[in-house]
Amino acid sequence: MLNNLKPYKTTWKVEIKILRSWTQHSNYSGEDTFEFILEDKMGSKIYCTCKKIFLVRVKNLQVGQWRFLENFSVYPVTGMYRLSGHKFKISITKCSIVTNSSLTTC
Repeated sequence: MLNNLKPYKTTWKVEIKILRSWTQHSNYSGEDTFEFILEDKMGSKIYCTCKKIFLVRVKNLQVGQWRFLENFSVYPVTGMYRLSGHKFKISITKCSIVTNSSLTTC
């Protein structure tokens, strides 16, 4: 479950549904990132970010569909605003894997 995520490891596997996704441009780094709000079966939500170079890792993430997400980094949320109520955020890495879930699309 998303509430169990902690920053001390990167081999997590969670079953999530994508609630929302968008592209974000950073003037600081000059590159685009892909952003997601994810939800688990218990209704917990978490913010997820993916750099453009790792987009191929998450190409199967579509809004409203359930997927398994494995091997990602977890970081504390920083800044003025939280996009979800979770105290951590997920970052897609070069080792991240997305696979199909047996749950039906909502």
